Amino acid sequence: MKFGIRFSPIPLVIMAFILLGYKDLLSVLALAPLAFFSYFFGTLFLVALIGFLVYYKLGGIEGLFLVVLGLIFIESAYLDREKAPREHYLIVTVASILAIPTYILIGGLSTVMPKFEVTAIAVLVLISLYLFSKMVTSD
Repeated sequence: MKFGIRFSPIPLVIMAFILLGYKDLLSVLALAPLAFFSYFFGTLFLVALIGFLVYYKLGGIEGLFLVVLGLIFIESAYLDREKAPREHYLIVTVASILAIPTYILIGGLSTVMPKFEVTAIAVLVLISLYLFSKMVTSD
C-alpha cells in the first residue's frame, strides 16, 4: 500500500512538542501512527487523547488546542490518503482552529447568561461551522 504523506505529520509534531511538558500524556502518542493507515484508528487516537486529557484534568485553552491538533492530524491524514487538494487542508485547519475563539466567546458569555443558553449558542456555532464547511467543500 503506497500513500503520500504531505501535511499530516505537522500537527502531530506540534502536539508531540506540547505533550513533552506533560509526561503522563506522552503514551497516547503511541496510537498516533495508526491514523496514517485508517480513519478508524485515528478516531481511536482522538478518543484516547480526550480520555487522557479528562483523566489528568488538563482543560482550558491547552486541552482544547491539543484536541484541535488531534482533529487536524486525523483529518489531514485522511486527506493525505485521499490525495485531496490543498484547499481542503486549509479548510480543515481553519475550521478546527476556530474552536479556540469560539471557546473564548462562549466562556465570556457564560458569565452573563444562564448555562442552558450558553450551551445552545455553542451548539448553534458548531452547527453553523459544520454547514459552512460542507458548503465550501461541496462540488
